[in-house]
Amino acid sequence: MYHLPHIIILYAGILCLGYSASPDSQLNKILQADNKAMTQIARWIHEDLDRIRNNETERHTLALRIHNRLEIIRKQYLRFLKQHPEHAKARIAYASFLTNIDNRQGATEQWKQALSEEPKNAAALNNLAIHLGTIALETKNTDGIEQAFKAMSKAVTLAPRQPLYHHNYATLLCSFTVPATKFYQMRSNQVIRKAINEYDLALKLKPDNFEFAADRAEAYLDLSPFRYQETLKAWSIALRIASTQDERDWAYLQTAIAHYKANQWNNVSRNLDRMSGENHKPLLDQLRKAAAAKIKTEDVNP
Repeated sequence: MYHLPHIIILYAGILCLGYSASPDSQLNKILQADNKAMTQIARWIHEDLDRIRNNETERHTLALRIHNRLEIIRKQYLRFLKQHPEHAKARIAYASFLTNIDNRQGATEQWKQALSEEPKNAAALNNLAIHLGTIALETKNTDGIEQAFKAMSKAVTLAPRQPLYHHNYATLLCSFTVPATKFYQMRSNQVIRKAINEYDLALKLKPDNFEFAADRAEAYLDLSPFRYQETLKAWSIALRIASTQDERDWAYLQTAIAHYKANQWNNVSRNLDRMSGENHKPLLDQLRKAAAAKIKTEDVNP
């Protein structure tokens, strides 16, 4: 006959054997561990920055420490995916983890596998498109851009109320205008207009986002011939949204560039004078000198 303490221990053991956390609960713990590891690594780099900058041994030591820390997280993801191979959310999270450790091919494979399980997962489509675009920008190899266009187009169709997806689609179009002309059978200006329309949708959904407005305004610089008044209007919209001095300075600077591009030399300095002078100083000084030189040339040759 069992004594009471033994019965309690045996019952507890049965409960432990019979209980298992839900997959989503397990994944959340991995995500928390992932975030904690990334935060910890960022702190290590910040604390050791001076030492690793000039000491190769310290760099190798820190690299090994980071590798060991990330390997723990990698094994947790792999263990989970072995138990739940069809868990698309976990594959998306693991793909992001692989992106953070610069495993491009591995990340691409995970996003594709997630989409094979959930073809209508807008987040996975968006992430895959941005990942392929980033690879193309860094490697100058645009082989994956058509797939990125397809994924991004599908993402905005599936999630039309997600402003970030519209913004990302527009940025992809502006970044790869030449491949887009071939893929969509459009002229360059039509591709840019398509991008501006996506920026408009993003801003409609999130009207106070300066990045959306600034990227939209910058797209006008790619139209040919240059649309001076449209560009000025776009930057005035961005300026109204700007909430920090850095954002305002960027809008003033880009407006000055628009004046310069339109040969309105005297208007350049007026916008540059509105800047704080603390941000973008090299470009500010270069533009001011260039405009002054143009004005001087006009005075000599009226």
